[in-house]
This record gives sequence, structure tokens and C-alpha cells, in this order.
Amino acid sequence: MQALPEMSGPDGAKSGGTSPSGTSVTCFTPGTRITTIRGRVPVETLVPGDRILTRDRGFQPLLWLGWRPLCATATGSQAADAPVRIRAGALGPGMPERDMIVSGHHHVLYFDPRLRADHGEPEALIEARALIGQPGIEMIRRDRLWYVHLLLEQHEVILSENAWTESFLLTSAARQALGEVPSIKTSDLPTHIPARLCLRTRALVTARP
Repeated sequence: MQALPEMSGPDGAKSGGTSPSGTSVTCFTPGTRITTIRGRVPVETLVPGDRILTRDRGFQPLLWLGWRPLCATATGSQAADAPVRIRAGALGPGMPERDMIVSGHHHVLYFDPRLRADHGEPEALIEARALIGQPGIEMIRRDRLWYVHLLLEQHEVILSENAWTESFLLTSAARQALGEVPSIKTSDLPTHIPARLCLRTRALVTARP
């Protein structure tokens, strides 16, 4: 697979390469604070090797950080990945601690006893866009927005603004779109097993009243 060139993000920040287009990828936005071994760090300032707090395996190293621009005129899969604002406390007390914006396909950890009845687990990763309409969760429009995503060795549940969300999920489709990046060989990484049950909009319906 051909290596991807470095790409400048906002304010000249460098990433290991572009992110996949035409695939559903999980993205943060600049300014979102990620909990690491050195404290809460704005996502855009992370570098490979930074150790990120995960829900299941303690601190794990970041392998790669990628950037992707989203324009207001986006169509197709990018339009479906329009940004979602999750206001402070919308997922529970202090979760998140302050407003954060993620891509529509980004999964957040959701706790609901009804999930056990429907899916056999008390918590699941649910797409942010599936939660639109709940108090404090809304789709927004931006003329231009940068998305940032974080690849770890495994798919992980990580802490962002004190809310549990997901890292980049390396699926077969994402691997093909991503290719190789200068800092790692994605072909050497196994396809990720989702860290939790992942639900989309239609699957969530049965967990609602």
C-alpha cells in the first residue's frame, strides 16, 4: 500500500497523514481534551507515543493521529457525518465536563438498563447522531471544521472531556482507505474487535421507551 503524505491541520499542526474519506470514521474536533498520563491534553496536540487512558487497559500508547477537513458543502458519507454538539452534562453529571463536538458517526459510551434487556449488556457504544434530540445533544452546522482521530493498537474506550468515547476503529474498509502511514504499518495491525457493542440509529430504537 502506498504511504500517505503528511498533511497540515489547522495552525500548521502536522499529522501522520490524511484520514480515510468515504468511510465512517470516528473523529474528535480540535480543543477536545483527552485524558493522558500527563493530564488532559487538547487532542490536536497529541503525538504518537502519548499514553492515553483507556477504560479497559489503563494507559495505552497512541500510534497515529490523523486530520480530515469537513466542509459545509459536503455530500454523501461526509454529509452523514455532520458534527454533533454534546453539551456539558448531557451524558450524565459531569459527562462531558464541558461542551464537545464530535463527528456524527463517533460512538459515545451509553449506560441504560434497557440495553441489558435488548442486547445483554448494560452499556454500549452508540453513535452521537443517534442521540440527537435528547437534551443537550444537537447537530450543528459549521462552514469548515477539522476532524481529528486517534489510532491505538486496539479499539478502546477513552476519556474525552470526562466522557467515555471511542478511539479509531480499524476495520477492513478503514484499513483499505487509510493505506500505510509513515509512522506505522497498518498491515501489521490486526483488524480491530469493537471494544463494546456498537449501535447505530436503527438499533437504538428498541432501547428507547
